[in-house]
Amino acid sequence: MHVRPVAALSCRDMRRLLPLLLLTTLSTAHAAYCYDVPGEDRTLFPRVQGSARQVVEERRETDPARPGDAALTIRTFTFQSGQLAQIETQAPGDLTRSLLTLTGRAGYQRAAGGLDALFSGKGVTLADVQRQPRQPVTVTFDPQGRLTAYSGVWENETFQAVKEQVSCTYSAATRQVVERVTRAGAVAQVTTAQLDDRGRLIQRDIAASLPGSGRRATRQTTYTYAPDGTGIRVEDRANGERLPAVLMTTDAAGRVTRIQMADLGDVQEQWQIEYDAQGNWVRQTGTMQGQTFMTVTRRITY
Repeated sequence: MHVRPVAALSCRDMRRLLPLLLLTTLSTAHAAYCYDVPGEDRTLFPRVQGSARQVVEERRETDPARPGDAALTIRTFTFQSGQLAQIETQAPGDLTRSLLTLTGRAGYQRAAGGLDALFSGKGVTLADVQRQPRQPVTVTFDPQGRLTAYSGVWENETFQAVKEQVSCTYSAATRQVVERVTRAGAVAQVTTAQLDDRGRLIQRDIAASLPGSGRRATRQTTYTYAPDGTGIRVEDRANGERLPAVLMTTDAAGRVTRIQMADLGDVQEQWQIEYDAQGNWVRQTGTMQGQTFMTVTRRITY
């Protein structure tokens, strides 16, 4: 896939690309499964500090031109003895629900609203989901509690169910993590993450094989940490082309509290991230030109 240099993009082009470019750093979109990334959270199995029993995550997307129209997605994470046991997803319109169970007889279930549900306005209940056949899910962790393998069905950003396999390989000697992801048996992605002596991500290299003619896409990201611990500069190259840099502000605990794009002229997209006393993020707010377009909140029960 050819990517034009940033300098050749107009402001209109950049505004169209910004959600794709910036959301790759956030928990609501692509994130790593095998290692921590500044400003991101795991999409497959989020790690929550403290003894959380339940996390209810609500993502509200709003069009600034039509503030009354908001798409709401709710994910509920249930923990047992500190381990994630179940994930329930309720997609916009209450017409789709899915359930991933990780303990006992593990499996993935999904129910889509049919015509009856559509016209009744009742949507699909969790009981409807639980009556559906399970699709097998296999999850393994190492003695340190790190994910080593996942095989089963997962949902992409548009909540379409796809087959996915993930493997994680950790090397203490080289301070590297290798993540391999295969989706739908077609897209194969290998990521090599390099960590520093403090366990922080300093570089990741992604190579993906795309379906069709065997094309390959590459992406290299470097993370530079401010000596005083107040920020991180993230620089990206996709297929050799430089992307806009991302600037992150961090607090005294090293947590990312603000994300903004650099070198984009009058384009002003920013994210603010808030945390609770346990150190878990509880609110992410995305704005474009000062207008909110997405809010993600978490209600955490300890």
